[in-house]
Amino acid sequence: MATLVTSWRKIRADDIFFPVMALLILAVVVIGFAQSYFLPGMVLAKLPNRLVHIHGALFVGWIFLLLMQTSLVAARKVKLHMTLGMLGVILLPLMVTFGVLTLFDSIRRNGTGIPAELILVGDLEELAIFAGLTVWALLARRKAASHKRLMILGTMAIMGPAINRWPFPPDLRMPGTIGVYAVLPLLVIAYDLWSLRRIHRDTAIASAIIIVAMLTMLPVASMGFWQQIVAWIRHP
Repeated sequence: MATLVTSWRKIRADDIFFPVMALLILAVVVIGFAQSYFLPGMVLAKLPNRLVHIHGALFVGWIFLLLMQTSLVAARKVKLHMTLGMLGVILLPLMVTFGVLTLFDSIRRNGTGIPAELILVGDLEELAIFAGLTVWALLARRKAASHKRLMILGTMAIMGPAINRWPFPPDLRMPGTIGVYAVLPLLVIAYDLWSLRRIHRDTAIASAIIIVAMLTMLPVASMGFWQQIVAWIRHP
């Protein structure tokens, strides 16, 4: 009986936690892109070009799919969850491809005041981590605990641009972005400690990758060859 009660509690906790994390990710994105994308009506938003529109639609589509998938698992609609999972397989390479193309386009248009090398390194790191963790999650799809954690953490890895657009005071933008970005995987770690009484191995690995990439972004971006890559992007 004690084992059954414990298992029931863990399942119910997962059914609440992971949809809430998906909602939190959606909230992070909506706050960041409310003025430029969501409030104008997404399709009607005055974005720089069609490429940015496609990029936005793909990434928002992924987040809504994540929210739907976590909700389906919570509702015990596993077969439908698996069927819709094929959309994720299709979206993933499209997101990485258009993410890189949009990044290059952004560097050519860069007027943010942020060094182009930092934008390039930061976004490439986030895309690489996102791709790596989500592919890992797809390969581990039969291990529910690993799959759901890797999907959430992989999506958290690409929250940097959205957080950077939050309404921080100018002098707090960088530390605020880093702080919020670091807190996101810590929420999964805290949940593991509460629900499992330990940190899940995949949570530990994925969180370490995200945080190490964040902490090394500035020194990596300061390496000289990134200036050459930026110059090539601007003048291919």
